[in-house]
Amino acid sequence: MTDFERYVAVYSPDLTRFCMKLCGNIHDAEDLFQDTWARAFDKFGQYEPDRSFKSWLFAICANIFKNTKKSKYNSSKAVFATDEEKERFIRSIPDKEQDVDAYLDLHAAMQTLQKKHRVVIVLFYFREFSLSEIALMLEIPEGTVKSRLNTAKKLLKRRLSHEESQR
Repeated sequence: MTDFERYVAVYSPDLTRFCMKLCGNIHDAEDLFQDTWARAFDKFGQYEPDRSFKSWLFAICANIFKNTKKSKYNSSKAVFATDEEKERFIRSIPDKEQDVDAYLDLHAAMQTLQKKHRVVIVLFYFREFSLSEIALMLEIPEGTVKSRLNTAKKLLKRRLSHEESQR
């Protein structure tokens, strides 16, 4: 088994969850997952072993996601035939999430965010990268990361509060 094959085996589950959180649907997440591994394979010679492979891989994924023109990874609005099908799929994703119902609400709210806000939320809260790591990954200043996180949190809070009041 090559080093790259070993990385694929180790990091595919995390990358799958990351792609799903960014895209919000299985079809686009699968495309992003494949595009990320293809780019990582093409650029593997540029990977510096003293850098975290996971950070390097997630930077590739985040940059593909945010730089894709025509919102390729957000094109499918009606991916699941029913809400039950969507819920069953989300429940099947192995993750640290404890309260699946709250996760489903958060997942829906996150899909309303612009790409630039969704990427920083997922990297910071779901993948637990530091502000400086995110800034390096996205090639933006750390202050911009902080600003986007702050804006995204406010938008999520507003959306989740609105949904709670609708019940």
